[in-house]
Amino acid sequence: MLGRRGIFAGLGLALPLGARAQGSWPERPVSVVNPFAAGGFTDGFGRTIFAQMQRALGQPFVVDYRPGAGATLGAAHVARSAADGYTLLYSPTTAWVLAPYLYRNPGYDPLKDITPLGIIAETPMVLCTRAALPFRQMRELVAAARAEPGKFSYASAGAGSLPHIMGTLLASEARMEVNHVPYRGGGPAMNDLVAGHVDMFWEAIPNVTQHVESGRVHALMISGAARSPALPNVPTVTEAGFAALNLTSWIAMGGPAGMPAGVVATLNREINAALASPEVRENMARLSLVAVGGAPAVMAERMAREGALYRRIITEGRISLE
Repeated sequence: MLGRRGIFAGLGLALPLGARAQGSWPERPVSVVNPFAAGGFTDGFGRTIFAQMQRALGQPFVVDYRPGAGATLGAAHVARSAADGYTLLYSPTTAWVLAPYLYRNPGYDPLKDITPLGIIAETPMVLCTRAALPFRQMRELVAAARAEPGKFSYASAGAGSLPHIMGTLLASEARMEVNHVPYRGGGPAMNDLVAGHVDMFWEAIPNVTQHVESGRVHALMISGAARSPALPNVPTVTEAGFAALNLTSWIAMGGPAGMPAGVVATLNREINAALASPEVRENMARLSLVAVGGAPAVMAERMAREGALYRRIITEGRISLE
């Protein structure tokens, strides 16, 4: 198991020298900062990616957990690190396009202080409702919410989280007044949705499917370019009439600004190669993740585009964190 001290002992050293013919880098273990606590599907999925990169490059990729302040502690640490390719950042959407605009002093600017290495995968977000609500289509929910302003509530994984941002945007797009109920994480929020204590919750599909299949919650729409094979009967946000909600949670890797071009190219190549491996593809299918890949420029463009969007939503919604 990968961890701050848990290296796959001997794995890189056991590879032939030809497997490490990548120039002078890497010559020692690579630290991958995860700005969240251990656990969860993004952490587990990352381990399969790092294992593939480790096998290809012949050096351990060691996970360094630095949670706190909505991912800004870990991201700022990477931004301040030497730009030599030995300290990298692995994070979902939060560190790239949310946290920098939520905190007054996040400690880094993602567009100036981070070198994009590549988007790994994305996960659709599903709008779920508690099972007791009679709505099966968005127009029914919207009509009821407009008829009784303030009656319905939506949960989030915490103030400033992606579910909070998407709930805020939905309320604006649907012109309905709903109450935000923040929780300390997605798990407690989903538990209360299942228990019927809140009415709605945006959540990543890996954490939703089992509850929808069992009938404990209902799924009204899902983000992404197409319907998910895991929930084929759930319309996309575009099909439901809310194209502005076509936002996904995406997982990516980056490093400090100013990294050598050769190191960036090597890391990007190995990220894309890992996405093609049977082990990673099997893991993605199990989690209903969608492979992204592509050049660092793809990630840079997405950071700029979505960062501007989230900054607008955060500003208009007067959402801020200390």
